[in-house]
Amino acid sequence: MTTDIRLFTGIFNNRELAVILWGLFILVCALLQRNLRKSIFDIFRALMRGKIIFILITMLLYVTSIIILFYKTQLWDVSLMKDTILWGIGVAVVLLMNSNKALRDEHHFRKLLLDNLKLILVLEFIVGFYAFSVLTEIVLVPLFVFVGIVSVVAEMKKEHSSVKRIMDSILAILGLLLILFALFSVFSNYQVLVTTVNLRSFLLPPLLTVVYLPFLYIFAIYMAYEELFVSLDFFLRRNKGIAKLAKRKILFLCRLNLGRIIRFSKEKVQQLSVSKNEADVLNVFQKN
Repeated sequence: MTTDIRLFTGIFNNRELAVILWGLFILVCALLQRNLRKSIFDIFRALMRGKIIFILITMLLYVTSIIILFYKTQLWDVSLMKDTILWGIGVAVVLLMNSNKALRDEHHFRKLLLDNLKLILVLEFIVGFYAFSVLTEIVLVPLFVFVGIVSVVAEMKKEHSSVKRIMDSILAILGLLLILFALFSVFSNYQVLVTTVNLRSFLLPPLLTVVYLPFLYIFAIYMAYEELFVSLDFFLRRNKGIAKLAKRKILFLCRLNLGRIIRFSKEKVQQLSVSKNEADVLNVFQKN
């Protein structure tokens, strides 16, 4: 039992342990509350729907294929398992859930790519690498969360702008303290940080994200076509033949070009919605 605990604490640093402990504590408290327990089970059942399960399994298969490829090219080994799992939970799933932003912003994926090339990632890695004692992190983690939540809530109403400024100042001070602590740790014992293992651990998340972008792009295309075709089915529900013709023409015109699909949805759907026959549909595409 002692060996298992040591293995567990050896895998995660103190900050990660604090997050895990608080997460387990909150989960247990939620499960002890009847109403919250019911809500959690309802959310879980909602996530078990066929389409969501299919998307998550497809994502998992894609990421697994990436890991296998990295393993065969010696870019990945078992020592990176923790970093991979944390990336999957904290980045891959979140980016998947935010894929709908690509339907409103044509530069969404370009921004994601640039975000993974910023020098600030180095600082974020260093800050995350050096952690305080477990007890200190257990205090700091909920403090950061609480101040962050209050800041977000205060932003919703103008009369609370002063509260938001105070919370943002507290976050800035806490963040600065973490940075100073991390930089001091680097200068006092840089040999611990500058190792091949840590370099691979630093490069893995941005590399995984970049290789993950094609999957997100295809998923965004799927959502764009689904949203477009649902609109057509609604407007042309009395003439399914015209709807099918319009869909075929759209697929041929837009193919896998997300920007073109988005622009077509904005500019042409309303024209197609009033089509009464095939000639009307073809006329919309001739004007394109």
